[in-house]
Amino acid sequence: MQRFQTLLLREWMQHRNGWMVILGLPFVGFIVAAVFGAIHVDLDIDAGATSEKVPLLLALGSMGGLAILTTVLAMGAALIQSPGLARRDAQDRSIEFWTSLPIPHAQSLGATLLAHLVLLPWAAIAVGVAGGWLVSIVAVGRVFGLGEWISLPWGALLPAVMALALRVAFGLLLALLWLSPLILGTMAASAWLKRWGVPAVAGALGLGGLVLAKAYDNPIVFEVLGLLGRNAGLAIIAPRSDENIVIENGHQVADLLAVIPGWALQDAGRELAALAQPAFFAAVAVGAGAFALLWLRRSRGA
Repeated sequence: MQRFQTLLLREWMQHRNGWMVILGLPFVGFIVAAVFGAIHVDLDIDAGATSEKVPLLLALGSMGGLAILTTVLAMGAALIQSPGLARRDAQDRSIEFWTSLPIPHAQSLGATLLAHLVLLPWAAIAVGVAGGWLVSIVAVGRVFGLGEWISLPWGALLPAVMALALRVAFGLLLALLWLSPLILGTMAASAWLKRWGVPAVAGALGLGGLVLAKAYDNPIVFEVLGLLGRNAGLAIIAPRSDENIVIENGHQVADLLAVIPGWALQDAGRELAALAQPAFFAAVAVGAGAFALLWLRRSRGA
């Protein structure tokens, strides 16, 4: 465990500057907009929406909007960077040092994947929610006054926001498992084919899928990609059942907050149960095979 923590610390020390920019830039943008930008609130959007509920919606929008933007940026950066991580140590020849240490290759690869694909997005969710809370002070305070912000139903608001954040964090983990064939497959191709890895995967999926669909009337490649993407999206937070939460009027928001924690827990349970299908087991098996290819390439010291 201590070795694994050291490997995680290595990722932090090597990438912390870029990570801090990714995590901090959306907050800076939001806080500058809240301080100097024009905040326009239309109280006549709906006859049922009262002015007392608009500060609540503004606070929710600040926390939710910043959390979503920060998470999308962090996840996008991790996915873009992941192919290069597969051959990072070989490029700078540090592989000779790491292979000389009593550290299993699976542990080295696992620490890299955990840091970039799991811990960074999770940190983005936490930073986004916390930063959005600070932005809400400025935004609500500017429009309605600080007293209005203080009087918000924080006893219901904070548990609801935390429940949604935990649900998204859990969903991201499930989405990574669904997408593991694509993510780890691209990394494995990059490790073995170097700079040609990503073009090879893109060509095999894009051009190969197009040839199968047009020449042989077999769109299996696009169907598989659609299946993986659809299930990954559903895993993050989209309910699979007809039990949806709908906000029709502003006055419903306060009542909605009380049921969100229970809904998030039930939705996570439904999504976990939905993993019991052949498609998920096949996706994880292919992802495990790609991880084995990464391990084999690293064990050869190249």
